[in-house]
Amino acid sequence: MFRFGPPAQLIGMTWFRTPVAVALIPGTLAFAARLYGLSDKPLWLDEVITHVRANLAISDLIASSLHNKHFPTYFFLASAFDAPIIDEWMLRLPSVIFGVIAVMLVAMVATEIKTPRAGLAAGTLIALAPLDVQLGQEARPYTLASCLVMLALWGLARIARRSAITFPTSGQSKGERVSWATYTIGTIGALNVLLVTAFWLIASNIAIAVIIRRTATGRWNLIRNWAIAQTIIVLAWLPGLIAIYLAADQDPFQTYRWIPASTFEHVWSVIAAAYLYRVSDVTTFMLLPTPVPWLGAAVFGLALLGAWRLRTDAKLLSVVALAAITMPIALAILSIYTPFWITRYLLWSTGPFFILAGLGLAGLSRPLFPVAATALAFAGIANLAPYYRSETKPRWDLAAAYLAENVQPGDAIITNDGAARYVLANYADRYRLDRTIVSTTHDISTTVAHFASPQQRLWVVYGRTGQGTMAGEDVYLQKWLAFGDPTSKVRFGKDIVAMRFDLRGIRSVSRQGQIK
Repeated sequence: MFRFGPPAQLIGMTWFRTPVAVALIPGTLAFAARLYGLSDKPLWLDEVITHVRANLAISDLIASSLHNKHFPTYFFLASAFDAPIIDEWMLRLPSVIFGVIAVMLVAMVATEIKTPRAGLAAGTLIALAPLDVQLGQEARPYTLASCLVMLALWGLARIARRSAITFPTSGQSKGERVSWATYTIGTIGALNVLLVTAFWLIASNIAIAVIIRRTATGRWNLIRNWAIAQTIIVLAWLPGLIAIYLAADQDPFQTYRWIPASTFEHVWSVIAAAYLYRVSDVTTFMLLPTPVPWLGAAVFGLALLGAWRLRTDAKLLSVVALAAITMPIALAILSIYTPFWITRYLLWSTGPFFILAGLGLAGLSRPLFPVAATALAFAGIANLAPYYRSETKPRWDLAAAYLAENVQPGDAIITNDGAARYVLANYADRYRLDRTIVSTTHDISTTVAHFASPQQRLWVVYGRTGQGTMAGEDVYLQKWLAFGDPTSKVRFGKDIVAMRFDLRGIRSVSRQGQIK
């Protein structure tokens, strides 16, 4: 059984060894859950953007990132793993690594706050959490940001805990310096990966205010360290913010107008996927059936129990609870002006939530804990099954492979929008499909004028690539029936369909859809 030594030992390496040893168990579980089936699902639109950007020259990568209101940090890291031809496994590997480290840090924070048993419980819960597994298998910067927030949270939890034990009135101990450095470095890193981590900065500063207010001895030392840390954080963050402001070509909220309206159903699907162990579709946000319907309620109940267990320590409760609730509260406030409910924006807040759940689980009686922990672990594994076996991302890989095998010289491919053309064209390189014949148009007569030849065939491809609303499949495909019944119609999963038309004898199509 792991045990903390007396407070004085925390200054040495004892404070580090125990949390790391505890974290290795859920870390191994997290690695297996995220590595399993890593390349089974194709890239969706956002991941294809990562693939394209990671293959740019460094100057172009930075310019593209800033222009789209992204910090280039993650994409620069991804460029070391990517290749010109799509390789899902390698491109997603950094997210696996950062996701596993985030899980280990969650376990370390829970161990720091309470006991190794709490660390093991919290780490196991987040290791099997569907959203954390899903984004841990996605080539986007969210797990990197979450990992850095958890690093900062670990430092802040140690600051809160040490101020409750013994805070030096003069000078700084080694443990104190490490804690403030960890908080500062983690916060700087997170802020320079994703804009939404600005809310971590807000949450952490409120928590520090609580820590300062609740600390009698060494308060001015705390205030001094806080002032130094915040100055360094702001100075390290400002250059990137200014660069994004200067490079962006539209108002800040324009980028988010594709997000679905904040209906009850949509908000519930986001919350359930983030905190209640539900699996959701990446592009539609729809919740998939769950084999363990009681699991989410059990985890939520454990989180409330964990918060109750921390009620006597306002410092630690403020650190963890504020980190868990600030982001959902912020999304609720922002959604008053424009919809903002997106699961991935909540990722960095899931770590603190599962820390509370781990504290609640560890608070069960000694005979009950192993039974409950085992039941939750097996339920969590069973609950992940729908994610692995379901189609949560559009199968553009299958569509590209089919077209590469069946398209003949002189054929043309029309997609329903520019995003579909973008994704299909990038998968075309893998299957040696000529990407130059893939285009987008909504005008049938223009299509005939530009593409029709005596022996030509036209392929019309409809498919979802990303999130947000789009015209229905039937609405889009109906107008192409002016060419008559398609020669073939093939589906690729639930989101993509390809129809082939022969254009022989068709000279033009009138605006009324009449063939001439």
